[in-house]
Amino acid sequence: MHVFLTGATGLVGGALAGALLDAGHRVSSLVRGEGRDVLDMDGRDRIGALTALQGDVAQPGFGMAEPPAGIDLLIHCAATVDFAASDAVHAAINVGGTAHAIALARAWGCPLLHVSTAYVCGRADGVIGEAPADPHASFTNGYEASKARAEALVEAARRDGLVAAIARPAIIVGRLSDGAIARIDGFHHLFRLFGSPLLGAVPAARDAAFAIVPICHVIAGLMTMAADMAAFDGARVHLAGSAPFAMADMLRIVADYPGTVPARMIDPQVYDAAMLDRRTAMVHRRIGPQFFDYFLRSPCFAGDSLERIGGMSAPAIDDAAFRRMIDHCIKVGFLDWR
Repeated sequence: MHVFLTGATGLVGGALAGALLDAGHRVSSLVRGEGRDVLDMDGRDRIGALTALQGDVAQPGFGMAEPPAGIDLLIHCAATVDFAASDAVHAAINVGGTAHAIALARAWGCPLLHVSTAYVCGRADGVIGEAPADPHASFTNGYEASKARAEALVEAARRDGLVAAIARPAIIVGRLSDGAIARIDGFHHLFRLFGSPLLGAVPAARDAAFAIVPICHVIAGLMTMAADMAAFDGARVHLAGSAPFAMADMLRIVADYPGTVPARMIDPQVYDAAMLDRRTAMVHRRIGPQFFDYFLRSPCFAGDSLERIGGMSAPAIDDAAFRRMIDHCIKVGFLDWR
């Protein structure tokens, strides 16, 4: 199968490119700029094994001078995951990029596998099913909102005849077996702060939890979907752990590591930013708008699409698995609590 992949220089795209190549598929990938790498789940650079094409998802036709032919499947992973990016950037890359992916899939006559996020649910809490995203819901940030708008474009294109499926990864963390992850970003920066004296007391619900998912499950799920797009046509597939991981448990585990000064969860009703010391207040001003809203909820992403169609069940993430993820980050020098 000849797969056209966007976002190969990112976390999910790199791991997926490696899996596709290892499975014997031909991969053409959109790459913006020179000197980029495509890191698989073992951290190997696979850019030399695929066909790299210069372009930009924000441009019609992805800005490619010579679009490839003979594409069997378009997998759209490219997105900006910067919560603080402007609405214009989210619109151009996350929404516009999806519109351009749809147009190319139609031109090539191939299915589209769109990689979204479980958090298109916005501020919804509790059990969340694999229903269509509501672009008018209440969102924590522009990233969530833009991904919901992008999903709406995919849904409309499918109603118009395009074979398409949507994958919704939750918060991506390290591999289940050893905690390894090729690119450390996003959520990992947050749990570094969980062990740092810089965070202090944060407003959090007593039952706050994060829907995390190992990168290996995300890639296995995407590979399963890519292998049978006819069966997954119209599906919205949650890629998440079997249960959310409690914030209190994360902090308890972090506290076991030498050099940590774990953050403390306090009732949001008594949180008073005016009472913070200067350094902590600065940290809270910087990360609060991006993350504090996630400390108030415990979403559980339900749905049986992956198991019913592809025979894959959601993985359980226990304390030992979370410790392996921390241990990997210490090993590679990312966590420096000592």
